[in-house]
Amino acid sequence: MGFDKSVWDDSDPSYAPCIKHRKDRGTYFWRPPKKYLDAGYAVKTYALPGCKGDGLDYDRARQCRALTREMLEWYDGETNGRQPGTWGWLIARYKHDQFSGIHEVRPTTRADYLKALARVENAIGNVLIEETNYERMMTWRRSMQEKGRSVHYIKKWFTHWGLVNSHGIKIGELKCRELKIIREEMRLKNPASRSTCISRDQVNAVVAEADKRGQCHVSLSVLIRFEFMLRGVDVVGQWEDANGREGGIQDGGKMWVDGLTWDMISQDLSSLTKVISKTRDSLPEPYVYDLRNTPDIQRRLSKVPKERRRGPVITLPNGRPPKNGVVTRAFKQIIRDLKLPEELQIRDTRAGGISEAKGMVDPYSLRDAAQHTQVTTTDRYARNRSETANKVVFMRNGGT
Repeated sequence: MGFDKSVWDDSDPSYAPCIKHRKDRGTYFWRPPKKYLDAGYAVKTYALPGCKGDGLDYDRARQCRALTREMLEWYDGETNGRQPGTWGWLIARYKHDQFSGIHEVRPTTRADYLKALARVENAIGNVLIEETNYERMMTWRRSMQEKGRSVHYIKKWFTHWGLVNSHGIKIGELKCRELKIIREEMRLKNPASRSTCISRDQVNAVVAEADKRGQCHVSLSVLIRFEFMLRGVDVVGQWEDANGREGGIQDGGKMWVDGLTWDMISQDLSSLTKVISKTRDSLPEPYVYDLRNTPDIQRRLSKVPKERRRGPVITLPNGRPPKNGVVTRAFKQIIRDLKLPEELQIRDTRAGGISEAKGMVDPYSLRDAAQHTQVTTTDRYARNRSETANKVVFMRNGGT
């Protein structure tokens, strides 16, 4: 059975491969063709939402395309030698099974998982799970060490292998239970914690240079990240696969999400209200930042004409939000040109803000200001996070 190219590029939003209709119930479901079922594809049917005439045809079509892509990717792995009982087969199950944990993470995280899983599969895809033991696992580690892989690489490799092995336990692969115990007894080095952060003087130097170059999107994003200790995704945003979603800002099948928008800033530019993307499930209450504590940021925002205060706050001269990596690369170039320490990264602006505040306030206030969920597991009932976050910003800017 051939599939339209829309399976891959979503060019036809109405294309719904493998969709079936239950006439007696008026409902829909997705079912793989016999070719893929005979090959061992585990997802035999998938109930689709809604019923005939409910106006959700495009939503069902989008799901059908996504399910079909996963089936084809699985089949491609199978035809490349990934036989049942191998790690490649289990990786395919982890990526495609309906109730796999990989479907519960955010799209950007899932993309990172898939890249890491590709490295695991390339290394051990044809190895039988039943033939895996302690000696073999230690051989994997030694092989990576001999190739000069970093401690961080090896730890990450085994972390993603562990996710796959955990899925094997869930679907009844008994050998995976034994391998989980073995892995827990292995002593893998933890990568050294990153100790680099940026100082206020260095931030000021970067901001001044970005202004000189006309890169206002860099200077404003660096200031906001440093002063409010926000993650980059909560300032600049990120582009992720649209997957058939409509509306918003889109470009080339990608949708811009998570960044600052003008509707989060009060009309008088006195406050900024933001739900933190990483903790939106555990901390759904938005942070309300007092912009009066950061007059430089407030001044920069005021330069934007009122009629242009809509959509993303951080934009390029063309009015569009930067693509992934644009601000990071510009920051790195400025660091090199100013001959600042080469190891400085834009993520260090958040670490710099937290480090500057560390000696000024108590741990709970710092935790809230940094948008963390806990100092210990017992302080989950702390309140007034916005208030303490503003206290930290105020003190860092000379307040008492």
